[in-house]
Amino acid sequence: MTDYALMNQYLYEGNGPKIAEMTQAAIDEGITAQEVLSKGLIAGMSVVGEDFKHNILYVPEVLIAARAMKSGMAVLKPLLAAGDAESGESSKTGTLMMGTVRGDLHDIGKNLVCMMAEGAGFEVVDIGVDQSVEKFMAAADACKPDIIGMSALLTTTMTYMKTVIDGFEADGRDVKFAIGGAPISQMFADEIGADGYGQDASSAVDLFLHFMGKGDAPKAKAAPAADAVPAADQPKGTQTTYQILYWQDLPSQIKASDEYTEVSIELPVAFVERIDAAAQRLGLTDAETYAAQFKWGDEQERDGDAATVAAAVQSELEAAAG
Repeated sequence: MTDYALMNQYLYEGNGPKIAEMTQAAIDEGITAQEVLSKGLIAGMSVVGEDFKHNILYVPEVLIAARAMKSGMAVLKPLLAAGDAESGESSKTGTLMMGTVRGDLHDIGKNLVCMMAEGAGFEVVDIGVDQSVEKFMAAADACKPDIIGMSALLTTTMTYMKTVIDGFEADGRDVKFAIGGAPISQMFADEIGADGYGQDASSAVDLFLHFMGKGDAPKAKAAPAADAVPAADQPKGTQTTYQILYWQDLPSQIKASDEYTEVSIELPVAFVERIDAAAQRLGLTDAETYAAQFKWGDEQERDGDAATVAAAVQSELEAAAG
């Protein structure tokens, strides 16, 4: 008899081989693919999503868990497709199309949302980065999504989200739009006519489920404390949180299982634009590369606690931004 609690634990730990083994064993026992998906994979990823939302898990653990889930889905997908064809009904939660808007090459956040949405039972169509309104429309024609998710990490590209939404509206297309990314806010989502805003990957999936009538709308997280940076450095106007995954080892030695520290620093949007410009000059394209190629602080600072690391990171960001 399948032990779903153990299966959920293996998924939480990111044990792909065990997930594939238990998924196949459950099918061999005569359990339906839909039940294994619901009780074994979706239930496990739901716990991962909640712990990510409450900062118990961080991005690397979520990515590892999502890859483990894919091991189980590789077993289930053919069976689910065959069952759908036989019954004439779909077993999926809905169809989500995800893309990063034109001019923006960042994809870590988008990829994380895609993985977590698959864990919630969505069929996910990832159209990639740097996508124009025409490409969004062509992809939507092909996959007929229930929801379109758009991501942007740069303030210089986030405004293109409105171009995409306006293009769909002008063409008379009725589809839900959800947006997210470091500089995005609920206020911006309202201004451009988006149907919702995902503050993080877990909240985005909650929003997708709400759109499909399978849950409540996600609640906004509390604003960061005013002392996120020293009082003298508190910026005026709109701010965004800059998150960095920091490893003590050299880039060539980094593995997914290594210990790391995630630090969040509150910075003004205009300052983040300068950081992005500096990153482009250095040939860096995403936050993961920032973590791998910047050596935050000196050896003593890197052996310190998160607050010490955060101070070192901010100092080097300021130097890089010029």
